[in-house]
Amino acid sequence: HRWTRPMPPPIPCCVDVPAAEALLRYGLTELLRGLGLTPDWVRRGDARLVVSADGAAEAGPLGLQVASRALADLAAPHLPAVADLGWVDVRGERWPVPVGSPGRTDRLGDLIAGSAWWLAGLQEHAMGARDRHGRVPFDASLQAALGDAPGGPLRPAVDAYRAHLGAALRAHGIETPGRTWGGALWSVALTHDLDAVRTRRMRALAGDLRRGRPVAALRRALGPDRRRASIDALHALAARHGTPATWFVKPGAWTPEDVPGGLDPWLVRRLRRWEAEGHEVGWHPGYGTHGHPARWATEADRFETAFGRLPTLARTHFLRWTEPDTPRTLAASGVRLDSTLGFAEHPGFRRGTAQPFRLFDPVADRGTDLWEMPLALMDATLTDYLGLGPKAMGERIAAVFAAARESGGVAVVLWHNQLGADTAAWEAGVDALDHALGQARADSAGIGPLEALLSAWNRD
Repeated sequence: HRWTRPMPPPIPCCVDVPAAEALLRYGLTELLRGLGLTPDWVRRGDARLVVSADGAAEAGPLGLQVASRALADLAAPHLPAVADLGWVDVRGERWPVPVGSPGRTDRLGDLIAGSAWWLAGLQEHAMGARDRHGRVPFDASLQAALGDAPGGPLRPAVDAYRAHLGAALRAHGIETPGRTWGGALWSVALTHDLDAVRTRRMRALAGDLRRGRPVAALRRALGPDRRRASIDALHALAARHGTPATWFVKPGAWTPEDVPGGLDPWLVRRLRRWEAEGHEVGWHPGYGTHGHPARWATEADRFETAFGRLPTLARTHFLRWTEPDTPRTLAASGVRLDSTLGFAEHPGFRRGTAQPFRLFDPVADRGTDLWEMPLALMDATLTDYLGLGPKAMGERIAAVFAAARESGGVAVVLWHNQLGADTAAWEAGVDALDHALGQARADSAGIGPLEALLSAWNRD
């Protein structure tokens, strides 16, 4: 389909490690993808790049050896302490390697294994800890332990490994054409989750009157619906920056965490009109879909009825994610691109990369066709979890954008329409995002919706 690059330059490769072949192939494939290359799997004697176990005889001009301990860490993932990490020197900085022995490693194969560890979510399987919504908690992650150091939430390690591998390939006469975002060296994806579309005016009015706020009650009764008005304000924000956005809609409300009315006819009419301007509409599966296959099917059918097609883009409500069930269900429903995998409590890159990648199925032990554009920044993270004001919000947004720029990746931004009663605070947050988007444009970022950006990245 359109997200697949037609003819990426092939490089003959061989993974000669039967015990971890699928994961090592996956890690190598994703590293090469970001360098503008694709592996052509051949026999060992025909390969230009060979991944083998430590101590095995090398073949070809570039042999990537994997330490036996790194292979053991892939077979039985654990969460290493910072003191137990390996590290590799990339452009004068020490980058952590979560597999293998502590201390410096010069094995490129260990970086392949480390990439698989990050991208396949082996950290999350090793952690075990989950919050009350079933999500991976940031505080329990290796990124939290690393903080602002390389490998932390805003210094994605996989992208450093890729740069190191690219330098080694070029030293062996293998060109790395790389990728851009339609000519831009980095990008920002503008996305919105529309959890609620209409204010329950009578309930809000009664609440204001109970709290002795008659002026606010009158404003609610006679003024524009803040939730609808904020959707139009977000559309205007995108227009100011000359870009469409991706809008995720909720076809189901199953639990108290799900607000009803996600496929309001008013919203459907607007989004169908905005699609003609290049905007994208994706599926926002409800909180209560997890563990209920019939609800997934119901929501997909409702989406198809509203928009005349099955959804191809998705992000789950509350960022709920269970492997392998969630990605398998999304793919079976027609979804080809997800953007759920971020931390709820902290900005950054949960799977260690700012670049798109294909997900790995840990039970089937294989890569999948489902793309991930990792979520890097959410408004609720800045306001609800971190309690930041407008100035500090702007600083955090700028830090996320700087990380994407450094990695040549994408900063996927999630900004909700207004849900709470404080319109001034919501508008201040949008102003902070507006300023940051303007600065990103000045820094030559490509700005757009998810599908269009991935398509451009795969073409270049």
